[in-house]
Amino acid sequence: MPSPKTLLSFYTSLVKSLLAVIFARLYKPQEIPPKDLRGQTAIVTGANSGIGLSIAVALAKQGTAVCLACRNPDRGAAAVEYVTSSCSGNSQGKVTCRILDVGDLTSVRSFCEKWDGEIDMLVHNAGIAEPASGGPIISKEGLDIMYTTNFLGSFLMTHLLKARLSPTARVVFTSSSGAYSGASHFLQESSKSSLEHRAPGLLARTTTRIKDFLGITESSAPTYALTKAQQVLFASLLQSHFSASPFPRRTAHAFTPGFTSTPIFGKLVVSWQTWFSNPLFAALKMTEKWIAVDTDEGAKTGVWLATWGNELGIEGKGGGFWEWMEWRTSFVELMGETRKEREWDTWERDAGAVWDR
Repeated sequence: MPSPKTLLSFYTSLVKSLLAVIFARLYKPQEIPPKDLRGQTAIVTGANSGIGLSIAVALAKQGTAVCLACRNPDRGAAAVEYVTSSCSGNSQGKVTCRILDVGDLTSVRSFCEKWDGEIDMLVHNAGIAEPASGGPIISKEGLDIMYTTNFLGSFLMTHLLKARLSPTARVVFTSSSGAYSGASHFLQESSKSSLEHRAPGLLARTTTRIKDFLGITESSAPTYALTKAQQVLFASLLQSHFSASPFPRRTAHAFTPGFTSTPIFGKLVVSWQTWFSNPLFAALKMTEKWIAVDTDEGAKTGVWLATWGNELGIEGKGGGFWEWMEWRTSFVELMGETRKEREWDTWERDAGAVWDR
């Protein structure tokens, strides 16, 4: 049972995140202390646009050799050109693109098998807010496509690249403030195969028929929130794994960029049905112009963690959930150890990967 102090800290963090969604534009811009990262290598997934692209630019400007891990080769090539030009040519030859689809575990394995260098920063940024229109909702492995794309691909990728991580490597996850709403799954006593589909009851079937008649699709928000919460839990468990390994200076971190103006919202089409199926996303889409922060600002905490994360580990702050360069108390601190282990077991089964623990 969590202590009253922990519960108070959790709800305080939740309120701060909610306030940041609305008022972040009024906050003082984040300032990241510069650091010479020459000689270091970073992999940033989903780096052809949005938060990932901003993180790639910021790391390249500090001398990092950056690999943009992207699904689309044309967009990846354009992103390489953009990052290089943003660094005034200083990154020429240091910015590359490799093809990776984190929603396809075969693609993840292929990417990792071909990687042969040391990794100092592994930034798991790729993700989707909903399945692509007309695209698959189930992965090739028979799992929910959002779960595979937003989390399981990163879980497997980290496992396969673990031997390539430098002794002071930083693993960073772009999560979301929505992780708070996904916490209920982890505070239950049992863990089931992630996002498996149950046979619906009579009421559920009737409701589904009505929604189908009105053209109202199922909301992707609960699944999105759950996958973002999984990233927060994995960062914490991964830090424990690192701390008990021969490389205790490796660190793992999750962060929320807050309400940031990214291509995710540009892809959302809001109709009257959206207000019934995805009311939260509809509201964010309609208010993005007035209250969302720009992508570079939203990416700063991720850049800071990738740059200085090993120093935070020395201070005992690895494995945390961060926002606006401040620690946030997450649901992880409300969970029992047995429940955490069961969740990890589920991930291993779904990914077909067994970690040394």
